[in-house]
Amino acid sequence: MSARYREHPAPERLRPYVECFWSIEPGEALPDYPVLPDGCVDIVYSPSTGPRVVGTMTRVQRFTLAAGQIQMGVRFRPGMASGFVRAPGIETTDRLLPLDDVWGAEGRQLYARIEDAKSAEQCIALLEAHLVSESEPGIVQKMSAYIIHRGGQVRVDDLAFDAAMSARQLRRLFLEQMGLTPKHFCRVIRFRHSLPRLRTTSRGDWTRVALDCGYYDQAHFINEFREFSGYTPGEFAALPR
Repeated sequence: MSARYREHPAPERLRPYVECFWSIEPGEALPDYPVLPDGCVDIVYSPSTGPRVVGTMTRVQRFTLAAGQIQMGVRFRPGMASGFVRAPGIETTDRLLPLDDVWGAEGRQLYARIEDAKSAEQCIALLEAHLVSESEPGIVQKMSAYIIHRGGQVRVDDLAFDAAMSARQLRRLFLEQMGLTPKHFCRVIRFRHSLPRLRTTSRGDWTRVALDCGYYDQAHFINEFREFSGYTPGEFAALPR
């Protein structure tokens, strides 16, 4: 897979909300480039499609990348996009929405300015300047951070108890703001948590990875991994990087 992928750190004011800005430049056409669920929402710019919101994913999505065409974006931390994207999470899950459908005139203005940019760094600077949120982190954001800290190994009933609300209330808030239930979000984070372990584990020895990441056994891990990625752990570990 020939593509130069780079991550660019967020400025200090955005670091509580943004994992990174990123850019990718394929050395050759990639008609089936896989992007795995990670609990995040991205705003992505491609010269062929313009800026779009990529909602939280529940399964792998595949994109066509043109050779030599730089694409860039911002990846929000899980649960932290709602104050910037300004669209209900449940309306963006597994969807790609033109940014002007969400931001209106501001989205069209950003598109026009990015089209004239000369580099990925200029595109990122323009996008960064438009990221302003007036909302403070709420219960969903605090719970999301806790789930990530625990690698997804959290009981939903315990989350609801700590939040002093019912499991049904917490579920409704997660769906509204993130587009995923707390249980589904925990599963995505657990899957994401397993990925770096595959790279440091002997091929085929998935039992330790499964147990470390909170799966019942190796079969449970393999089934969930295939659901989210479309690959078995072995197939994924063998992919070129």
